[in-house]
Amino acid sequence: MKRHMKNIFIVTMMTITYTIILTYFFPQMKALLMLDRAVKLVEDLGQELAVTFNLGNWLQTSNSASENDISNDKEITKESKPTYYIKADLNENSYEIDGQMNVTIENPGTDFITFYTYSYSWSPMKINKVVLNGREVTFSYDKKQLLIQNPKEEKELTFSIEFITPVPREGTRFGYKEDVWLITTWYPMLGVLDEQQNWMTRPDPIGMGDPFLFNYADYVVEWSSSPSIKWVTSGDLTSDTIIENKRKTTWKVKNVRNFALAGSKNYTQQTLQFKGNTTVTIALTDEEKFSEVVDIVRFSFPLFQSLYGQLPYSNIAIVETGHGTNFALEYPNVAIFSKDMYANNEIEHWLPHEIGHLWWYNAVGVNEIKEGWIDEGLAELSVVLYLENRYSKSAGKQLRDQYRQRNQLLVKNSPLQAMAAGMYGFKNKQEFYDSWYARSADMFLTLRDKVGEEKFNYFLNTLYKTNMGQDIREDHIVQALEDSLNLKTNLFTNWVHEPYQQTKWDIEVISADDESKRNAVDESRK
Repeated sequence: MKRHMKNIFIVTMMTITYTIILTYFFPQMKALLMLDRAVKLVEDLGQELAVTFNLGNWLQTSNSASENDISNDKEITKESKPTYYIKADLNENSYEIDGQMNVTIENPGTDFITFYTYSYSWSPMKINKVVLNGREVTFSYDKKQLLIQNPKEEKELTFSIEFITPVPREGTRFGYKEDVWLITTWYPMLGVLDEQQNWMTRPDPIGMGDPFLFNYADYVVEWSSSPSIKWVTSGDLTSDTIIENKRKTTWKVKNVRNFALAGSKNYTQQTLQFKGNTTVTIALTDEEKFSEVVDIVRFSFPLFQSLYGQLPYSNIAIVETGHGTNFALEYPNVAIFSKDMYANNEIEHWLPHEIGHLWWYNAVGVNEIKEGWIDEGLAELSVVLYLENRYSKSAGKQLRDQYRQRNQLLVKNSPLQAMAAGMYGFKNKQEFYDSWYARSADMFLTLRDKVGEEKFNYFLNTLYKTNMGQDIREDHIVQALEDSLNLKTNLFTNWVHEPYQQTKWDIEVISADDESKRNAVDESRK
């Protein structure tokens, strides 16, 4: 490092001296020379900095493992997240995605490198080839996890994985129905390491919740499909061309938990502009529903912006899918609802809920298996805030009262259960939804009752802004409460970890200073 910094200093001083001498003797060259040397200086310093800070591919594109690979032009630093470079072709006749995914990671030192595949067990993804650091390697694959022997002597690992993913023709959260393609978990994803740097086992679906583990990463996706399909995705559009009756589209996005697409030949799209140069694209197959959907988006999105904070993404999509499909779903920068939501005006609950997930799940993530109550409770809280601010406090209170009723039923019917049971710890869907949706929302609203609306909003804003781009746990919530309001409470310990029969409806909230004094007194008595 010292040697490289010395080189930078020498290059800089030589450039300055050279420029002074020449401009003194040839003043007519002054303007042109200053411009030329400025450009050259930037190039020299850039190259030297690339060596100094190991930014291997900052100024140049690396050679790919094969002629079909997507170039890897990312900036590599120790702090950088991995970048997925995915090139894929959607075959509408065979209902398959033929793709190649490239990603470079720092070697974690584990015996194996794990990738998850989230395709359905009855329609599994196929792994055709794995190339590691330019060499084809063997691998183990059980239709859920792809395991590759780790060459521990290598500092960086560059993977190129060729895959084929069947697209189910079912009403699933990944599939094709009523001429809508919902492409969600469709490529191999790097596994997630726990705090002990061990690979976590890929979760299995159980018909409820979000059985996924994701890492934050950057994406460059090149997608080929029929020219007639209109797409919305998790990313920002960078190019869109039609070549030989194929539409080739490229999107880029930074710091999201995965990359999803939705497309249909029947989509009509409208765009809305919001503060912070944020564009929201609404894609519907029924044009008559636009006014209803637009009204909800126009009210909820800026409301959540003002309460939580600005999203770190410039493009958001609101997507309608067919009947009997996915109910309502959240994916990075994409809020999804089925046409079934129009019945009984359910869309006015579930669309604000999914829009709330753009902040809680998307910009701020959680471990959905262990602590999904965090983002689901905050998304349900978002619905109450939407109803209160669009209609009236009483409209929000009606929903809040429903949460409390569901919560009280949990105390009666599941007295020994706890919200911290994890996604696999609930006996049925009703108990799961009442716990992670209703009880969690009731918990956050109980805190609001205690501290007041203005202070509570400041707490939420602090929780969001201090944790953007990372997964949070319960302790992050506790810390945000202390950082924003200097408060401590028994609420989370009691409502999350203790059996429902021990729920304390009258919670305690004290200043963090008072708690420190109390703890000091308790210690002195021992």
